[in-house]
Amino acid sequence: MSVMLRRRIADLTGTYEPGRKKQNASLRDPMAAARKRRQAEEKQRIADEKAAAKAAELARDPSRTEPKWRRAPKLTDRGFAGHGGGKMGVVPKPPEFRGTSVQACGLSPWVVGSTYPMVGTPLGKDPDGISFHYDPITATYRSRRQNTPSVFMLALPSNGKSTVGRKLVSGGIAQGHIPFVFADTKPDFTKEIEIICGDRGKIVRLGHGEGYLNPLAIGALGSVIPLLADFPDLQKKVIKQVHQRRKRVMQSLCEIERGTALTQAERNIITAALRLLEKDPRFGYDNPPLISDLLTLIENPPEELMRKAYTRDKDKYLAKVESLLETLSALLDGDLGEVFSQQTTTPIDFTGEDRPTGVCVDISALSHGDTKLEAAVMAACWEDGFGAIEAAHVLADCGLRDRLLFLAVLDEFWRVLAGPGMVSRVDALTRLTRTVGTALVMITHTVKDLESLEMDFDIMKAKGFIERAGALIVGALTSDEMDKLDSIIPFTRADKAWVSALSSPAGYDAQLEKPGPPPGRGFFLLKQGTERIPGHRFETVLTPTELKYQWHDTDSRFVDATDAGHAAQTAKDNAA
Repeated sequence: MSVMLRRRIADLTGTYEPGRKKQNASLRDPMAAARKRRQAEEKQRIADEKAAAKAAELARDPSRTEPKWRRAPKLTDRGFAGHGGGKMGVVPKPPEFRGTSVQACGLSPWVVGSTYPMVGTPLGKDPDGISFHYDPITATYRSRRQNTPSVFMLALPSNGKSTVGRKLVSGGIAQGHIPFVFADTKPDFTKEIEIICGDRGKIVRLGHGEGYLNPLAIGALGSVIPLLADFPDLQKKVIKQVHQRRKRVMQSLCEIERGTALTQAERNIITAALRLLEKDPRFGYDNPPLISDLLTLIENPPEELMRKAYTRDKDKYLAKVESLLETLSALLDGDLGEVFSQQTTTPIDFTGEDRPTGVCVDISALSHGDTKLEAAVMAACWEDGFGAIEAAHVLADCGLRDRLLFLAVLDEFWRVLAGPGMVSRVDALTRLTRTVGTALVMITHTVKDLESLEMDFDIMKAKGFIERAGALIVGALTSDEMDKLDSIIPFTRADKAWVSALSSPAGYDAQLEKPGPPPGRGFFLLKQGTERIPGHRFETVLTPTELKYQWHDTDSRFVDATDAGHAAQTAKDNAA
């Protein structure tokens, strides 16, 4: 029988008594009733204590009797507590700055400064907002942070690596170093040197209709030969160096034009022909021979030159040198155009009292698709430029001139390595930077640029440039590129993750109605040494001068065209 049915029957018969069940339960369990009584007493005691505590607090602070909206917020060490008080969960580190005792009066004992020394070229700021300084010469010879004055820089396009290079150039000029940009393709380094150096800046423009470069010119190295009359042994050494540079650049140009290596017989003939031209009284320091003179001499050989071909029959001789003559003729009027057909338009010389304070070779007039001509021009500029640097060092060794320090900048480094034999020459330079008194800045995009070389041994040599560099500056790179780089120079896990995060793609600026800048632009990691230790992170900061002249803006043509198109479309829409 259900409970409800029994209750209904009891109600009809008058036997139902409400609370009987509860009363019976209490009678059956007297311990439960005592326990509940004690719990009620404990609750009442706690309530009385709270009421007494509140009354005591109100007696101490009568203002608490006012409504909450009129009460003063409680001040803590992190701000006012309560809604709208501005209390902060984490207190940020206060900004740090450097100044004299007049500018910054006072000292905070809780400041922990940056561990990197503030000497050298200012590049920007570190994560704490402190000025960050670096250049390869200062880091090698003043702060002693690296062993060789060279730095290798990698970052994806449009992330600011050339901006860092330009800052190193301007900082070098300010410190009395002479920057030498061997091949400016944009030309942003050209604008910088023109503005900063003024009349003391040397701009060498090469290209179709721009300027000429005679690869057989003796250059500055040959021009110092008459000044070494009191040093006969050194004079003989310089004469041999001039001959070797002429031979090396001519062989390189011929191989670039032909696309294959010269034969040993052709090399011997070029060497012998150059020696004959050096002895020819028609040519001197002010009037060096041209490639056309070399072509004429080989085409109409004297007996001494025919002996180098191991024949006395002119017809057999011409059959042997026919291919060489075709190559030399192509240098004058072939794929390489007329760049090497005339005397040098703008010679480079650091030996005079009016020596330039900055040099830049502007090849922006060359077509970027003409890789053969670019490689040839870079090879010739390399010999001419380092010949001028060696001439300055020779005179300084003799005490005839002051000692000079140079900063060689190789932007778009992958283009430099494209020329035949250039990998070996850069390899030798990276091993002798301290000996030749020249700091080296190598700038390229990724490790894949080095892996794109044709020969495996050239790839291994090129990767060695990174390993032997005194420092490595890394911007936005993908995780795959960081893994390749980590196999050459070890990075910490945190640094690899930070650099990889910089390579995130750019978003779209809805307010300006155009794509925004890459989020990693301007952020870099300076890595010194070959140990797996954290690098130094910094962000480049553009100075008012850089912002004024906009030489860092390599998208000006694209942006101008985009803005013009957008303005035209807006005007058309408004008219409609």
